[in-house]
Amino acid sequence: MREVVYNTCYGGFGLSLAAQKMYFEKLGFKPSLNEGKHSWDTFYKCDEMPEFYDRDVDRHCEALVATVKELGDKASGDCARLSIAVVEGPYRISEYDGYETVETPNDDYIY
Repeated sequence: MREVVYNTCYGGFGLSLAAQKMYFEKLGFKPSLNEGKHSWDTFYKCDEMPEFYDRDVDRHCEALVATVKELGDKASGDCARLSIAVVEGPYRISEYDGYETVETPNDDYIY
């Protein structure tokens, strides 16, 4: 069985600043804050992942799952409400206007 992080509201998957920082630290990296002029262009970065974009994270990554479990609602970005699904075998995440569902070959929509 595998745990998968997905977004349960319209808007789109995203990690809060606290979640970005914790995610990098759980991977063993030292993140630094890149402050933009506005809140939406402020994010954490690290030398080991120079092209990091939170929407590209493997959703079943143990560091991501642990971060969401530890931070709870505080892991979600501005337009997200992150949850964790438990799946067996392969899965895919379908999305409509940012609202995601986790699908497996055995169940059309399980979450």
